[in-house]
Amino acid sequence: MLIDSFWTIESKYSTEIRIERSRFIGTVVPVTSRQLAEDEYEEIRSQYYDATHNCFAYQVGLEAKQEFRYSDDGEPSGTAGRPIHDAILSRNVTDVLVVVTRYFGGIKLGTGGLARAYRQSADEALGQAKVIERLIMQPFRIRFAHDLTSIVMKTLSDFELRTLETTYAEEVELKSAIRLSRYSEFAATLLDRSHGKITAVITEAPHA
Repeated sequence: MLIDSFWTIESKYSTEIRIERSRFIGTVVPVTSRQLAEDEYEEIRSQYYDATHNCFAYQVGLEAKQEFRYSDDGEPSGTAGRPIHDAILSRNVTDVLVVVTRYFGGIKLGTGGLARAYRQSADEALGQAKVIERLIMQPFRIRFAHDLTSIVMKTLSDFELRTLETTYAEEVELKSAIRLSRYSEFAATLLDRSHGKITAVITEAPHA
């Protein structure tokens, strides 16, 4: 089955919980690449420069191109980054960074307590943030004679597509994008209706 949509976070969101006097601030940020996730993390770490720890996890991409990373940022190994990443996985979202900032309150939680606290903070932030579905679109272009315009417009309308760019010369060139899973059907329909005169051409890789 062709995957052409995914769930992610609409916008940056923060929550705060207190556990045994420690403050845990969970921040979720939508990101579209590993580099952007790293940059956003550095920005949040600068914002909470006086915190005891700024632990994080992120996940970007889909299937074979999926990347993730997590960090305990000085907490005992496995007590922060991994639980935060587990929270992301449990929500079935991607293209998201979660940072949990801790201000130590003087009471040690133990490794089990820490893992639960970081997971709870991540869950709280992800649960409060608005989750949205993003479609993966396939950009394409078509060139056609002016007398075939009505066929093209009818096909675009039937597939509920909008024109992104149109150039008029000896022929018309039109650019648009369609949900990835519908591209083959659209291209075949256009070819059939124009009796083989109009071929859709992919212009770039699919993207959200």
